[in-house]
Amino acid sequence: MKLFLPSAAACLLLSGTATTAFSPATPRSAASPTKPQTCSRTSSAGPSPLFMGRAAAVRAATKSKTDAKKAKTNALYGKKIIMAVKNGGSADTNANRQLAEVVKAAKANSVPVDNINRAIKRATET
Repeated sequence: MKLFLPSAAACLLLSGTATTAFSPATPRSAASPTKPQTCSRTSSAGPSPLFMGRAAAVRAATKSKTDAKKAKTNALYGKKIIMAVKNGGSADTNANRQLAEVVKAAKANSVPVDNINRAIKRATET
């Protein structure tokens, strides 16, 4: 099935589709064996209204980077707290100076208190 539309009209109608070949609007008998005209997607109207951009992807990438840093920091201090409890022999920060210093450093690096308490509990259970 061939479409017999002028090339410009076909480009306007099908600007959202992939590049398609059209034949000129001349009868078959008068058509010469030349290359079919193609419709290119060069429109100065800009992106279609449904184009959402990459803002969500950029935000997701930034969030994943910061979340990875936080997870690494939290895991590092969790391990340090467990080692301090085992080396110092006590889960009390008043009796275990090494644990007190590690907890102070963890709080300075924004490690959640829940993570600190879980690490101390995990160290005392084993």
